[in-house]
Amino acid sequence: MDQFIVEPLFGSGPIHWYTVTNVTLWMGLSVVALVLVMLVGTSKRALVPGRAQSIGELAYGFVHKMVEDVAGRDAVPYFPYIMTLFMFIVLSNFLGLLPM
Repeated sequence: MDQFIVEPLFGSGPIHWYTVTNVTLWMGLSVVALVLVMLVGTSKRALVPGRAQSIGELAYGFVHKMVEDVAGRDAVPYFPYIMTLFMFIVLSNFLGLLPM
């Protein structure tokens, strides 16, 4: 249960108005992992998709269909935000499985 304890990484007090904690470190790693996954998935696009492109297209299609089914056609303009949020949560959960 040590993973749920929020501890500052540098010193004991805030740096100006912000305290860098272990939670912000893991969130930063999630964002970096999300950017890397998106770059790898979109770097070598082809007519016949490879493994990374196929996984990216599956995730894209899944979230797009879910947005349309749940919120209708009016929510499609919000799809990029929802897709980014979905991928951030999925990668954060995967990183949470790693032992600290």
